[in-house]
Amino acid sequence: MSAIDEPGPSRSRQTGGSKIPGPSGLPLIGQTIGFVRDPYGTYFRAREQYGDIFRLNVFGADWTVLAGPDALEHVYLNREGIFSSRVGLEAFAFLFSGGLLHRDDLDHRSHRRVMQAAFKLPALKNYLELMNAEIGALLDDWPKDRKMQFAPAIKTLTLRLGAHVFMGVTDPAEIARLNTLFIDEVASSTAIIRKPLPFTKMRRGVNARAAFSESFRALIAQRKTDGGPDFFSQLCIAEDEDGHGWSDQDIVDHFNFLLIAAHDAVTGALTSMVWAMGMLPNLQDAVTAEVDALGPGPLTYEDVDRLILTDQVYREGLRRFTPSAFTARAVMQDTSWQGHDLPAGSRVVICPGPVMMSPELWTEPEAFDPARFSPERAEHQRHKYAWSPFGGGAHKCIGMHFASLQVKAFFVQFLQRFQVKLDARDVPGWKDLPTPVPTNGLPVTLVARS
Repeated sequence: MSAIDEPGPSRSRQTGGSKIPGPSGLPLIGQTIGFVRDPYGTYFRAREQYGDIFRLNVFGADWTVLAGPDALEHVYLNREGIFSSRVGLEAFAFLFSGGLLHRDDLDHRSHRRVMQAAFKLPALKNYLELMNAEIGALLDDWPKDRKMQFAPAIKTLTLRLGAHVFMGVTDPAEIARLNTLFIDEVASSTAIIRKPLPFTKMRRGVNARAAFSESFRALIAQRKTDGGPDFFSQLCIAEDEDGHGWSDQDIVDHFNFLLIAAHDAVTGALTSMVWAMGMLPNLQDAVTAEVDALGPGPLTYEDVDRLILTDQVYREGLRRFTPSAFTARAVMQDTSWQGHDLPAGSRVVICPGPVMMSPELWTEPEAFDPARFSPERAEHQRHKYAWSPFGGGAHKCIGMHFASLQVKAFFVQFLQRFQVKLDARDVPGWKDLPTPVPTNGLPVTLVARS
């Protein structure tokens, strides 16, 4: 099977000494503009020049970048308990404070135990039933045999799907309002001005979070009483093994973050997979044959593990266009890394996205090549954290299996209905932040299968 090839980044070299090197930048904003425009290029150029530890000034703060897969393992596992996710992500607290990723230690563990109830097998099977019905109805309305922009269409579909499965909301006007809020909140995460001043992206994002919170809070009392199969209802009634649940504010905070995180991961994966199938017709034929082998009808939970190639394509989509390419931590005690001092109060960034594009670990990393996840090649096993789009350690994404289920449920019904055609003139470039999106919306033609 062929692959899509582009030139890859240069290999890195090590640097020593206790003073952390890094490029100079503009006053106040440092390297923010260059990083937002080309985050991977910024990383690889700095790593080539300075090695596996260097400093950047972005989003109004000084950050120490810990590059490479060993840094991911060191920070994710946090064996000495010196890295704080909550403090490290304070730059995003206006938007996502209180979510699971924004908690540490015992507080994080206790909240995670409660949330696990919403991801148990019976709940996942209920979500799949809800998703299957909604996916079929939404795909029946998609245009056939003419060009459409897939990226905005899939964002709309997954938001409507999320509103139904996550919130139990089906009113089109309410879904459209939530969509506007969602776009404003996500866009503000990369705002250069980090204070919610009037007329800024950050102000729009903060206002969006407040409006989201008001909507969530209005549903809580009813869902705690009446319940329901949707995810929000499950969060409202979730308890740990000791019968402890959450306050209303906890529910609002968690749901705000989960809605954003889940939507970004699923939308990005679906967009990259459709892009790849348009670029690689042989790959599309093979995945379609795998779907057809399941027989007619929506995906059943018992058939999920039969989608072996589909899973490899999904993994490759997340590797090539990961939704969380960079993540931050704060250093809470004096420590060191590779001969450099990291005093308490330092902010560090680890880089799962660039690691998943590093030629030290991946053959032709710019190529879209699902076979790299096959048992014969297993490139993802070259390092424990070679592939980590869902993080690692205590903060590994609790919804990763739900996201995979949603992607596969969509693709079964999508490929039962359509063949994807991508005109060579419409091959897109990609914008990496805040999440990967094709710059032209990914125009494709969906040809109805007979």
